[in-house]
Amino acid sequence: MNIALSVRIDSTLGSDSAGGSGGRGSFSPQSLYALSFRKALAALALAALLVARASSFVEAAGSLKLGFSGASSSQLAGYVAMDQKLFTRYGLEVELAQSSGTTMIQALGSGILDVALVGGGQAISGYLKGVEVRILSGLINYIPYQLWVRPEISEVKDLKGKKFATSTPGTSPDMSTRILLERLRLDPLKDVTLVRFGRLQLLAPALVSGVVDAALLSPPYSIEAQKSGLRMLIDLAPMRIPYPFTSVVSSHAVLLKSAPLLEGFLKGILHGIRLSYSRPEIAKKALGHYLRVSDTEVIEETYKRVLEVTERIPLLQAEAIHTFTRISGESGTRSALGILEMKILRQIEGAGFVNHLYSEK
Repeated sequence: MNIALSVRIDSTLGSDSAGGSGGRGSFSPQSLYALSFRKALAALALAALLVARASSFVEAAGSLKLGFSGASSSQLAGYVAMDQKLFTRYGLEVELAQSSGTTMIQALGSGILDVALVGGGQAISGYLKGVEVRILSGLINYIPYQLWVRPEISEVKDLKGKKFATSTPGTSPDMSTRILLERLRLDPLKDVTLVRFGRLQLLAPALVSGVVDAALLSPPYSIEAQKSGLRMLIDLAPMRIPYPFTSVVSSHAVLLKSAPLLEGFLKGILHGIRLSYSRPEIAKKALGHYLRVSDTEVIEETYKRVLEVTERIPLLQAEAIHTFTRISGESGTRSALGILEMKILRQIEGAGFVNHLYSEK
């Protein structure tokens, strides 16, 4: 940001007498000097004030390369922030790059990306393997899925021996399926068969067509299952199972080098959450655009579901990290908790930013 500041000092004085023996409009040399000096000081003080007020914007001005997936409603706050140019409002430009979760973690570690909206489990897995990433905030900190099943399945006991659709190992759908099976006391190696698909969009069609018997789904895919006559057996969202479902992830290097930019980014995300609640029309438009959905019923249900699991201040807790490491069995030479870097988010909260956002009408 370039700031041009021009200050003009006018030496033309008023026509009222300031005393002395001179006639109208005349001044002594001493009074002229004193007045001019005072005007110069006032002008300099004004200049200093303007520069000081602008300095915070100058310091934060810059850009970040953002990685995101364009097919997940859990990234609603990011979608709204991008559409409403909220990141620009907080002093930075964002360059977008759409990719898969695993690829984004690698790109963060190598410096190709600066920040990403990605599954926290994938970030933890990379961290335990030595990739220097950090989770700065959550977006969705609980499992938001519903278990949808074929019509002939009416009870939990009917799931034994059935085929479950899931995704790539370590992804949020895969980990959520394993967490649910543990709660149902079903062994994923003995009691059920896991059928893996490379893309999340393939799970609902596989269930509808009968290729599998059960799948964890969320809108808009669960709406397809409902319209096809399938049964919703279990809703995991009310259970509030702690899990790093979708997180804001950056690298340790960017955190050290560009903390003010990351602060601006998190403010944009928090503002996006605020608008998601207060301006439904904006949030629904963003969902339709990024999910490439035009059906108003689907958009409405997706919107409602996301808000059920969205928090005003999405601090990710240690319990969510423990859930991942326990279920995944992954470990490393350092504690997985080292990936948590909530300092900037806590500072933003402590400064009253969030309270101010929600006090605005």
